[in-house]
Amino acid sequence: MRRIADYGALLMAGLVPAIVFLAVAPVAEAHRKSIGPTGGISIESIPHGQMAVIARHRAAIFALADAQVKPDEKLWRLRNYAEIQFTACLWGLAPSALTDEESPFNECSHAYLAATMALLSHMASRDGARAETKALAAAVERDLLLDGTGALCQWSGEPYNTADVVWPELGAIPRHAPTALAAAGLTAALIGGAWGLMLLLRRIASRDA
Repeated sequence: MRRIADYGALLMAGLVPAIVFLAVAPVAEAHRKSIGPTGGISIESIPHGQMAVIARHRAAIFALADAQVKPDEKLWRLRNYAEIQFTACLWGLAPSALTDEESPFNECSHAYLAATMALLSHMASRDGARAETKALAAAVERDLLLDGTGALCQWSGEPYNTADVVWPELGAIPRHAPTALAAAGLTAALIGGAWGLMLLLRRIASRDA
């Protein structure tokens, strides 16, 4: 059991620096400074004011894509890119990512939502598109008219491409208060969890010694 406690100490020693580094390290190269590779499928940009509407329908769009009987290559590539981009943007969990253009996660949010909209548009434009596809496309368009706006931001006119993954600007996290507070809270929670695990392992080891 002493070995278990030693493993807990090693876990704590390695986890804390890693968490702190990920939370505050200025990773400037993680942010795209110019247009990246363009060898994939081109994706139209979306206005800043439409992001929240598309985000509300994202799960339904992906479910519909996964239910396609005969997905073509473009559908598969758009769906795959939208999923990769969503993951790269931390699954849309960053605070203010959709509403604040100064958020380190706003540009990558534009990318995954633009890809999601492109996926829906492609499914609706295919020959023999299913009634469910047309109905969802109509619902999204209606919501964009009712709830979306044409408001633009610095990323609204930026082109995207399935060959180019857009990453969040991690180096800007300390300068964006909502994201910095969330990162600090997550870091504290993870450190507390690791510390609690180490104490539990030590207690088990001392009891069974």
